[in-house]
Amino acid sequence: MKVACAVLLLALTSSSLGAPRGNLQQRWEEWQMKHGRRYISQGEEEGRRRAWQVNQDLVKAHNNRVDVGFSLEMNQFADGMLSGRQHLKHSPVVDISHDNDLPSAPPASFDWRTKGVISPVSNQGELGDPVAIVAEECVASFQAIKKGEVPKLSSPEIQDCCPMPVGEVFDCIHNFGGLCSESTYPVLTGHCRNNSCQPEVQIQGGKAVPAGQVDQMVDALLERPLAAFIDASKASFEMYTSGIYSDADCSKTVVDHGVQVVGYGEEGGQEFWICKNSWGASWGEDGYIRIKKGSDTCGIESHASYPY
Repeated sequence: MKVACAVLLLALTSSSLGAPRGNLQQRWEEWQMKHGRRYISQGEEEGRRRAWQVNQDLVKAHNNRVDVGFSLEMNQFADGMLSGRQHLKHSPVVDISHDNDLPSAPPASFDWRTKGVISPVSNQGELGDPVAIVAEECVASFQAIKKGEVPKLSSPEIQDCCPMPVGEVFDCIHNFGGLCSESTYPVLTGHCRNNSCQPEVQIQGGKAVPAGQVDQMVDALLERPLAAFIDASKASFEMYTSGIYSDADCSKTVVDHGVQVVGYGEEGGQEFWICKNSWGASWGEDGYIRIKKGSDTCGIESHASYPY
């Protein structure tokens, strides 16, 4: 398998390098201009261009296939700028009990975006912490369900005060007294300064969905949006543009990114989770990705939790 992959990669690279140099250079310059790329040295630019060339052929080959349910594009990550993300530590998944009585037959589809409790898509940039971002989004949505308005809370406060496994982030927010608003907490400092502002939202802690229990994940999602931690390291995820995402090569156990699960649905016989990403509204489906439901794609059904 590894040999076959190496041969494919070599073929793709050779194909790109064999393209007319003028056309390739023009496309490279146009891509750089579109995404505002400036590199610190010629060596870095050459390395980024090689990655871009390989990804260009990968995108073309993928989109020409008829056996996949999603499409890719040469987006802002096509030069490999997202590579090197850190793996997230996660705690063991524990059982849960639901707060409310739920209908025995859940609806065929559901979307919290139609309820007015989901904040706009953010862009974490190079320094943003996906754990802090998705935790803030889930606490804000939880508050909006109760109060009717989505507050803008401080994700830097979580990043400063909760350097711990992702499964404990909601308990950490409870332990330090709740989240301040974005406008009252200082900018990211690397030191917890939550005593410098008054918390706007308090929670009791966090609960985790048992790994692989899709029905329980649906039940929990019908009560509030979820935080899910996944493997988003594959080029197919980074350059996703539309459709129902699935990649058999992504890990179900090693996770490096967080998304907010806001709903679920079905299209063409394929069920999916609706997930809000934090890479800007120009990425994916207006900042969202639909991930295949029922097969623990990239670990989405093994690392889900929520505030209460």
